[in-house]
Amino acid sequence: MKTLYLKLEQKKQVSGKKALLGDIAQLECADGALKNRLQAIHVASFSGAKRQRKILTVTDIIGMIHQIDPSVSITPIGETDVIVEYLPEKTPSKAWEWAKVALVCVISFFGAAFTIITFNNDVSAGSVFEQLYTSFTGKVSGNITVLEVTYSIGLAIGILCFFNHFSGHRLTTDPTPIEVEMEQYEYDVNKSLISYDSRKGSGNDTQADNSGSDRT
Repeated sequence: MKTLYLKLEQKKQVSGKKALLGDIAQLECADGALKNRLQAIHVASFSGAKRQRKILTVTDIIGMIHQIDPSVSITPIGETDVIVEYLPEKTPSKAWEWAKVALVCVISFFGAAFTIITFNNDVSAGSVFEQLYTSFTGKVSGNITVLEVTYSIGLAIGILCFFNHFSGHRLTTDPTPIEVEMEQYEYDVNKSLISYDSRKGSGNDTQADNSGSDRT
């Protein structure tokens, strides 16, 4: 008996309107010809030029494989459901991409600046610096002293070290805290989509809109 190992991920993105099994799953089989034949199985279709998604279960895929070869013994590994997301190929506008980057930078800069300023005012950091400067030097501090300068530099270095990312460069190979949070957020969203689709019990081969999903 031929054994096939089938690995699904939680979500796979495709750009073609016809998704094949090889596009959404990893297959491993000692019979190379059978593996190639199974990878070409048509598992989902999309229409239109909008972003769409469909949800397939491992049982759906096993059924498709058995239609090709009922004698195959399938060992599923990985996820039990996969979200197939259709992203039509589009040529992005460079002006629009730069505008979005600029907008995010402005919001992040002023948002972070406002947060730091309100925190320093809340804990009276200015008064603390004045008292420390007077205690160590015996003089009344002016507007800007070495304490404010070193605090500002240290704050910037601390932010860079914490987020482990600056201008495309990393201090270490570990994922940044933002990447970890985004990964967890995407995982929760995908689980919610799968759970919602299971409760909805939608029919087969129904076209999805931008905010919904279908099970094929």
